[in-house]
Amino acid sequence: MTTGCMLYSRAMRHAALSVRMMLLFLAFFFEAPFLFAQQNPIQEFRLPKSALPLSYKLDLTIRPEEATFAGRVLIDIELKEQVQLIWLNAKDLTIQEIHVRLGGIPKTASWRTSGEFLAIEVGEPMGPGAVQLEIRYIAPLDHKTDKTDVGAYHKKSANDWYVYTSFFAIDARRAVPCFDEPEYKTPWTIVLHVKRDDVAVSNAPAISTEEEPEGMKRVEFAPTQPLPSEMIAFAVGPFDVVDAGVAGQKRIPVRIITPRNRASEAGSASRATAELLPLLEQYTGIPYPWDKLDHLAVLEMHGAEENPGLITYRAEELLAATSADTPLHERAMRRTMTHEMAHQWFGNLVTQSWWDDVWLSEGFATWLQNKISDAQLPAFERGLQITWLRDFLLLTATVDKRPVRVSVHNRKENDAVYDLIVYWKGACILQMLEDWIGAEGLQRALHRYLSDHAFKAATSQDLVNAIAQETRIDTGPVLFGLLDRTGAPTLHFSVEGSGGAENLIVKQSAKAWTLPVCIHVQGVKPHCELVSASRTELALSGQPRWIWPNAYGSGYYRSALTGALFDRLMKAGYAELDGPERLALTGDLESLTNSGDLPAAITMKFLPQIAKDVDPWMRERAVATALELSLLANGDMRPKYRDWLQKTMHVPPVSPTQTKSFQEFFQDKRSHQDTTDP
Repeated sequence: MTTGCMLYSRAMRHAALSVRMMLLFLAFFFEAPFLFAQQNPIQEFRLPKSALPLSYKLDLTIRPEEATFAGRVLIDIELKEQVQLIWLNAKDLTIQEIHVRLGGIPKTASWRTSGEFLAIEVGEPMGPGAVQLEIRYIAPLDHKTDKTDVGAYHKKSANDWYVYTSFFAIDARRAVPCFDEPEYKTPWTIVLHVKRDDVAVSNAPAISTEEEPEGMKRVEFAPTQPLPSEMIAFAVGPFDVVDAGVAGQKRIPVRIITPRNRASEAGSASRATAELLPLLEQYTGIPYPWDKLDHLAVLEMHGAEENPGLITYRAEELLAATSADTPLHERAMRRTMTHEMAHQWFGNLVTQSWWDDVWLSEGFATWLQNKISDAQLPAFERGLQITWLRDFLLLTATVDKRPVRVSVHNRKENDAVYDLIVYWKGACILQMLEDWIGAEGLQRALHRYLSDHAFKAATSQDLVNAIAQETRIDTGPVLFGLLDRTGAPTLHFSVEGSGGAENLIVKQSAKAWTLPVCIHVQGVKPHCELVSASRTELALSGQPRWIWPNAYGSGYYRSALTGALFDRLMKAGYAELDGPERLALTGDLESLTNSGDLPAAITMKFLPQIAKDVDPWMRERAVATALELSLLANGDMRPKYRDWLQKTMHVPPVSPTQTKSFQEFFQDKRSHQDTTDP
């Protein structure tokens, strides 16, 4: 602010600034309202709606060993109204030249940068109508060692340098001035000038390569389908390229791109796409939307990114030497591949309009990852992974950390949009919706959602509308309640009535949730009822021997049954529940016990039965719950509980010789410090 005041005083003393420039000055330094009440993007962290990008032509010269690269971008824009300024996103860029053409007429431009934004003006009002911007600039090649590289960055391996990109969520602006928001989906044409010995890849197929002076070459890529800036990607370096054949209904070419001399590690990866992609096409009812699919192994990357046509992975996750290419590694690799390929429809073909709806991308990809992976498992193992996610969220503090949808008004808030709860709770909500409205109904609705918004942006309300059109069910109250509230409810179940007419009573807190409660009783097909009050009565047919009020195991709530209902369920119904239902029951017992909503004595009564389950998922949860309860045992109770663990739960004893080591651990302060990452 001190610098601003000095400049302002100098301007007043010399009267060198026009009124227009003074107002621009105030807008940049004091964040005052702009001329003609134009939206202030610095304040809102969102670009004004007055300009719409129509196409980008991006030309970059990249030498991977250098610290910067040179860029030139042509942006065709439609101005929807008259403006004094055109706002774009740009961060850490050195702008060298800007040329503006209004209706084909060249104009002299001036510009200013401020944080995440670039403002351009020509000394007169612009629009409405066509505008073309030409911007020349220098951008940094980021280089960090903590796996948090953003924008365009370079990595060195032995004597080789590589350039990669990571633009999610708002870091395309570090590599090119652009409209860096997800709703702006625009075709991109990319040209890369690189060394002749290097390989250059991007989202679209290369359509021409020409030699240039000084050992360089020019690689031009086909125009992309409409894409937001965050999904643009390129890579340059001495890569090995593995031909993985073709895949999908359109028989698109598939390649594995590896660092030099690592092509031999791409065996499992090269086989996976041809097997997995058709499953996603079959479910969505839409062919793979892009013209090719490269899987790029990135050095020192964290996770993976779903760029259309050029998916990037941590090299260790995608590649494996023959000795390390175990079934466990291949299974993990295929799950990650499935997640990223699911994004090609959910996130890429249809993109969230703003960051509060990023669950439409990540929740769907996580859910489909589990759905496709389940289809390759025996029937008795299906549905357990998604139920485990539900149990984990309901058990841990993560459930109360934040809602799925959050507002974004600055970079710090945007950094949090990819929180784990967006992935996992989003997926769990979708599984509950499928079990409520039916698998076929949801599949039809998702096909409509994808078809209606293909190559466009969409919102959660658009999803609700598509479901209503196909199923006549309004999922809005359920969906938005779960997305916008933290935590999850505990529903208390009891039975009232006699003489053959019983009602299931559902109670919850005064601030009631709207949820589908799916009921499984003996001999009757599970059915779902919507509850939205603090007390709801649901009619039961006859007097069932047992009741489990979370059929399918996907209900995003804890089921607290009265002691009598628990007794009846465990004695007569437990063996008739399917795997996800038994796992949800086990998870609820653990969660309710830890929260104090269920007496430990009741839980301990049922744990031995669960520990004998044929499925290891249930046995492990039962033992884990028993071990958690051991923290309560002290004094005279400790030896009794130890005997109970060993004799009833069959937890093997620990050798008494470990006592000394146990004591030494706590005597050494360094041993029990938390060394995990924050």
